[in-house]
Amino acid sequence: MTGEDKQALSRSEEIADAAVPVFLRFGLRKTSMDDLAEAAGLSRQGLYLHFKNKQEIFHASLRRVIARTQEAVAQALARTEPTAHERLLGALLAVHGPAATATSEAVNELLAAANTLGESLLHDLERFVIDAVAAVLRAEGGPERTRGISAEDLAYHLLAVSAGVKHLTIRPEDRARHIEVAIALVLGSPE
Repeated sequence: MTGEDKQALSRSEEIADAAVPVFLRFGLRKTSMDDLAEAAGLSRQGLYLHFKNKQEIFHASLRRVIARTQEAVAQALARTEPTAHERLLGALLAVHGPAATATSEAVNELLAAANTLGESLLHDLERFVIDAVAAVLRAEGGPERTRGISAEDLAYHLLAVSAGVKHLTIRPEDRARHIEVAIALVLGSPE
């Protein structure tokens, strides 16, 4: 890879990162190439030097968000100091990242578009989170406490609860508290 290729890749990544809050604010349909160009500090023509269309920018943004989310989940679960409850809470809160503060209409539209344009990206993220959370649950004896329900099913349940709580609560501290309750139901009360 030449220096120019690396610079173009870096600029494309910057554009994809700048596009995330725009997509979260307006949704895919209402976001214009002008909105994206402005967020990236480029002219519309400059934007087209890096991406063919809005869907390509959305796809690049989605890949970047998913990669960062996987990294944040892995970091939260790899920490050794806090309890398993705190590690799981950090991981489940990380899954929703910036989408947790966006309007649910925009997020729902983006998720629908991601399912169409994102191929298996969302499925891969879900599988990654479930596998990572299940590993912690197994290590903490979660399945033994829940009469044989598999660690994967428990992890899926925690992921689903965290997604549902995101839509039902407004304040971040309420969101965290409700996810903590779900974790306590699976692992028992924190010590």
